[in-house]
This record gives sequence, C-alpha cells and structure tokens, in this order.
Amino acid sequence: MSAAVLADTAPATAAPTRSVVLALGASEARRLLRSPLLLVGLVLVAFFTWTMMQSPDDWSGARYQSAPILIGPLLVVVSMMVAGSFHRERLGVSAEAPVGEGVRAAGRLVGALVLVGLVIALTVAGAVAARWYGGFDLGDEPGRTLHAQFTLPELLQPVALVLLAVAVGAAAGRRLRHRATATLLLFVGWFPFVTVSWAFQGSRMTPFSILQIQPVSVDVGPVTANPLDFPSEWLLSPPGEYQDHWARLVVSGQLAAWHDVWLLGLTCLFLAVALPRGRRTALLGAGAVLAVAGVVMQYVVIP
Repeated sequence: MSAAVLADTAPATAAPTRSVVLALGASEARRLLRSPLLLVGLVLVAFFTWTMMQSPDDWSGARYQSAPILIGPLLVVVSMMVAGSFHRERLGVSAEAPVGEGVRAAGRLVGALVLVGLVIALTVAGAVAARWYGGFDLGDEPGRTLHAQFTLPELLQPVALVLLAVAVGAAAGRRLRHRATATLLLFVGWFPFVTVSWAFQGSRMTPFSILQIQPVSVDVGPVTANPLDFPSEWLLSPPGEYQDHWARLVVSGQLAAWHDVWLLGLTCLFLAVALPRGRRTALLGAGAVLAVAGVVMQYVVIP
C-alpha cells in the first residue's frame, strides 16, 4: 500500500471525528426531547412554581428559600432519562455499532446538553421574572427587604446541578445491570436532597450539601438585644419558636460560588464512572481537586 493511501486512510482509523459525535448527539437529543418523562418533569416544575406563587409566605424569605428547590423534579427526571440512554450501551447491539464505546458515550453526553440548555432557559426566565416583580421578601423588621435578588453564583447552581444530574444518570445507566434498578436508585438518591434540603443547611453540612439554600443564619445577639442597635443594612431574623437569639441573614455569593465548584467536582467524578477505561484519569483528577477545593473553601468563606 502506498504512502498516499496510508495517509488517506489514517484519519478513518484514528480518533472518530467531531462530526460523528455531533451526529450521534443530535439523534440522542431528539430522543430525549420526545421522552414523556421530560414532560412530567416540566409539569411538576410548573405546578410547584404556581403553588409557591399562589400560597402566602409562611415566613419571611419563604419564597427566596423555596425557589432553588423548584428545579428538583426536573433533576430527577434528567438523571432517569440519561440513565436510560446510557443503559442502551449495555445491550448487545452496542458492541456491533460501527463506532467505539467512547464515541457513543460522547454522543450521548452531547445529546444530553439539550437538557442542560433547557434548565438554563428556565433559570434565565426565573431570574428575569424576579427582576420584573421587584424581588423577594427577606428578613424581618427592622432588618428587612422586599427586593432581594439571587446572586450570579446562586443562579449558576441549577446549571451545575443539571450537569451533575446528567453525570449521575450516565454513571447509573452505564454501570447498573438493570434499568429499573438504576431508576429506583436515582429516585431514592435525589429524594432527600430535593424534599428535605433544609436538613443539609447547617454550618457543618452546608459545604457537603447538593442543593444549597441561602441565606445563612448568623447569631448576632440574645433575645434581649435591641435590633435597632444593629447596622441598618443587616437582614435580621428575630427570636421565635425555632431560635432563641437574634440572627443576621447573610446571602454569600462566595459561598454559592464555591458550592458550584463542589458540584462540578462531583460531576467530573461521576462522569469518570460512566466513561470507558482510558478516559477516566483526567476526570478523576480534576473531579477530586475541584470537589476538595469546593468543600474546603466553603468552610473558609461561610459566614
């Protein structure tokens, strides 16, 4: 065989081209968008949003603290859908595919980006709506605002969360033998982080939480303290049934930013589990560094 022929055939036997991955991704994206599960997730998000907006605030900051949870049902659905996609890799037909396992995995991940884009669109819509309506009620008199807005790192949390949902679903679908097992495990795994996320918001648990809720409560004075002595710009929470002191409510963009780093680290680690051998080392290293840095720095910056 001549050198010219070898040169012409080398690209065909080397790493698959970007166009192949994009073609597989486009096909997978169409499959995901047609999934009934996606409609279920969107309906649940819409229902919970409507319920939150219609119900009166049970306490100051109720809507501010509830808003991050609204995306929860969609995260569960995304993980389940991606798990179904990657579970097909376990079928015998995959071994007969004309492209390698790594390319098929890349195509599925590219296709899942349509779900990431959907969450980004919902997040932007929510942020615009919050601006339009003037913001959220947060704090109690004399330290109160009716115009609280989410910081940019807080708005990036849903994006980091859906990336994690994709990675978790990919790992479960690729490594668990039965799809039903993967689906059940994903539902049980996400359930506490979505439904009782408040249980993970203590100062010791917050850096390890999945769905982080702000503001952070900081003890600033006893029951007998005069709230008028506190700086006027502080958001306050008075003594009550669940606390025996005056507290300052702190929305920390730094804490939210390092929490996003923690989520991205977890995403890399789960992706490493989903991908074939030979493609894991870099993700494992990057994931470990990001996860550790995210946790440590949250402890450093938490009020």
